[in-house]
Amino acid sequence: MAARGVKTEAVGASVLDAVALLTFGDIAEKLARSFNLYSSIRQAGLLIHPRLYMARLLFRMTLALVFSITALFASFLFGAPIIVKAIVLLAALIVPTVLFAWGLYYPAAKASERAAKTDNEFPFFAAYVTAMAYGGVSPEKLIERLTEIKVFKALREEAERIMREVKLFGVNILAALEKNAVWHPSRLYRDFMLGYLTTLRTGGDVIHYLEIRTGEVFQARMEDLKNRTERVGLIVEAYASVAVLGTMAFYIFFIISGLISSGGGMGGTSGLILYNFVALPMVSLAIIMILDSLLPSTETIREPYAYLLVSAPLGATVAMALLSLLGGFAYEGGIDVARVQRITIAVAVALIITSAIPGMKYLSTVRKERAIARALASFLRDLSEVRRTGLSPEKSIIMLSERDYGPFSVIVKRVAGALSLGLPVEKAVRRAISGYRNWLLRVTMRFLVDAMEVGGGSPHTIDSLARFMSTLVEINEQMRKRLRPYIVMPYFGSIMVAVTAILTLAMLVNAIATTSGGLGGAAGANLGGAFGGLQVSITPETVHQLLLMAAIASIVNAWLSGLVAGKIQSQSVAAGLLHAAILTTLTLVVMMVTMAASGSMLSLGS
Repeated sequence: MAARGVKTEAVGASVLDAVALLTFGDIAEKLARSFNLYSSIRQAGLLIHPRLYMARLLFRMTLALVFSITALFASFLFGAPIIVKAIVLLAALIVPTVLFAWGLYYPAAKASERAAKTDNEFPFFAAYVTAMAYGGVSPEKLIERLTEIKVFKALREEAERIMREVKLFGVNILAALEKNAVWHPSRLYRDFMLGYLTTLRTGGDVIHYLEIRTGEVFQARMEDLKNRTERVGLIVEAYASVAVLGTMAFYIFFIISGLISSGGGMGGTSGLILYNFVALPMVSLAIIMILDSLLPSTETIREPYAYLLVSAPLGATVAMALLSLLGGFAYEGGIDVARVQRITIAVAVALIITSAIPGMKYLSTVRKERAIARALASFLRDLSEVRRTGLSPEKSIIMLSERDYGPFSVIVKRVAGALSLGLPVEKAVRRAISGYRNWLLRVTMRFLVDAMEVGGGSPHTIDSLARFMSTLVEINEQMRKRLRPYIVMPYFGSIMVAVTAILTLAMLVNAIATTSGGLGGAAGANLGGAFGGLQVSITPETVHQLLLMAAIASIVNAWLSGLVAGKIQSQSVAAGLLHAAILTTLTLVVMMVTMAASGSMLSLGS
């Protein structure tokens, strides 16, 4: 049944394609050439003819236009309200236009994505090609091995495209490589591969060329990361402007609106809720997505997200129990500063527990795996030296298993034990690194396996791997050091927002109370009068509701800022969980101190 459904769907798609080509064939061909789709589709790697792509696009746009016109006619025929007619008319104009524009943009977007993913993996690929060249591996064998390396994604797809040309169409491997490189959107990949092919065809020194070009690739990577960190600085400054200065301005506006008797609509607690629980999370999410595009991470540590499934319910349970014990649910006597503090503490505790447990898991995992990455280069250098004595690669690893490489020693001992039992090196390595998520570790061990199985594991091959891996580790360390100063802004901004919100409310209440004749009087008494030309009338209940919303909003803002700080420092949202816990704790302490210092003003003399 499933196969029949797939076959029916394929036949249906073919019929629609035939209709589209018959209807728009000639126009599609002209438009495809006018919009340069032949080039952009090739660069995007899309397996579709540009004429068919444009015909499909025109067919879908026509269907959207017909549907929109039909809906517009129906709205007039059945006497729909004017607002409905306006919306349908607007949709009839916008939807087909947007559909056509997106169809034209899609190949360029895919090409850009293809180039970005290739550039991100390319330094590892350059190191791999150079190491294999030391072992005398042929280009075809090199590309075949690349199709089997699962830790690569973008470059494995490129290798599969090349091998498809070779296996299915009988194209020479060098011609297939050249075709792939010429139409590739990544300039780095294109220049490297075309130079490699030229050196092969002219009989030049391939190893020398690869050494020089790989060094240039690493240098370009360093420069690229430097430029990326500078752009991150601009993004963080923009985030600080919105999440700190903008938040402070909105808090002041909402607090003043809540205190003005005529202020309604977006003022007061409703404005605080909308801004802090809708607008601000969207801004933080947008910043995290922008940072993710600027700072692509190779780490795939997912365990902390699984821990969230336990820590989130636990945090909520602990917060509810704490609130119940402190009497936070009892509202018979109204809300006061003490109750605001208890509710704020409960919310903060829930967020701290939710993020602290997975954050600590991330910290312990990443520390171990980064220590392993740093030990990789040392292990490879030692392996190269031992190989020079004449021992086989397998016996060299067994001999090195007695040395101390920190956390990496466990992996070396596992590999050595499996090799002693007679297992192949690939299976031994695969079992040894099972459970580890460090991308650099998996890539390096994959390179080592290929260097031993295909390249013979010569000392020069292993030594080149050691050099390149050491450089890559240093590049990652340099990037983290460059980004570290930027995490100060989210910390400083969150604490500043929390203090400003409470002090602004306290000073405004104090000014209104003073203008109204002093703070004396019974608790819960109203304060009213003219203040700055505006008629105000406030009660302790109003003030404390605003205080509660501002306090909870400041806690949520601190938690979100922690996620952004983690993304900046470690290119991972999981790292932000620990920052979120720390920043929420700091903000809570500062808020409690500020509330205690401003207690008399916030209580209106109670």
